[in-house]
Amino acid sequence: MKQPIRVVFRTALERAPAAGQGLRIALYQGQGAVGSEQAVGKNLERLDEVAALAAAYGAQVCVFPEKYTTGYAIDAQQCRQLAEHSQGPSVEQARLAAKENNLAVVLPYPERDGERFYDAISLIAADGQVTANYRKTHLYGAAERRNYSAGEELPPVVDINGIKVGVLNCYECEFPPLYQYLAEQGAKVVLGPTAADFHFRLADGRMTQVPYQDATRHIIPAMAGIWRLFIAYANRRGWEQVPAGAWQYRGNSGIWGPDGEPLIAATPEDRQEDCLLIADCVPASVPPFSPEGNHLTDNRLTLNTQLRQTV
Repeated sequence: MKQPIRVVFRTALERAPAAGQGLRIALYQGQGAVGSEQAVGKNLERLDEVAALAAAYGAQVCVFPEKYTTGYAIDAQQCRQLAEHSQGPSVEQARLAAKENNLAVVLPYPERDGERFYDAISLIAADGQVTANYRKTHLYGAAERRNYSAGEELPPVVDINGIKVGVLNCYECEFPPLYQYLAEQGAKVVLGPTAADFHFRLADGRMTQVPYQDATRHIIPAMAGIWRLFIAYANRRGWEQVPAGAWQYRGNSGIWGPDGEPLIAATPEDRQEDCLLIADCVPASVPPFSPEGNHLTDNRLTLNTQLRQTV
């Protein structure tokens, strides 16, 4: 029996933002199947259901967690078995869901390109066209480096509903220079699919003794406030059971505004069942940081480059 989807909808607007005025974002936080062709099928069936539900609430983009199609905690053999080309069946199904529901879809999946594999994200427009395929450039830990090659291109910025939108992949959401780069490219919103957990098993078989930090407590609000961005963080919830052990995900999805404050954030109740978090990002609704200060234009980071050249 399918699990119900809890909808948390926060907006002061009667209708979704008009083109160029803002973006209504839906974040899916769910517990999915992992590590098999059957799991991929179940997760894509859920994608169709979630996309239709997001569209019913007027969402203009729906974001799924990192490696949504296969589950995150797959090993090297499962990666090679389940990874797909950038125009493979999972992306094609997401394209159809986007077109049928008239909303953009952000689909993370493991990508195969010949004999190389990538932790990838397909950005699909509301008309079903793929506008970008991003390969994670900053890999986390031994397992990701075992399974994947690092991407060589900086994160893309695409247009969704007339708003420039950048994308980061999980661990990348913790690197300040990436936000600066996206802001310099004109991004107003950053979408961050993730698979952030508590404890996990290291390559030598030991469990980590210290839980992984919760990026939504400090890093993401700070980046939103400094670079004047909306940051939408879409995480998993619950557990994934694989031969190497069990992964428990934080379920800490949410959207933070350019003032560093949350527009919407998952609660402990939201972590108990699959949920869809929906909120509106409207740049004009957030007052400027200061009448005179602007971190983006006032920074003098080029001095670091000059200093290195003189050493």
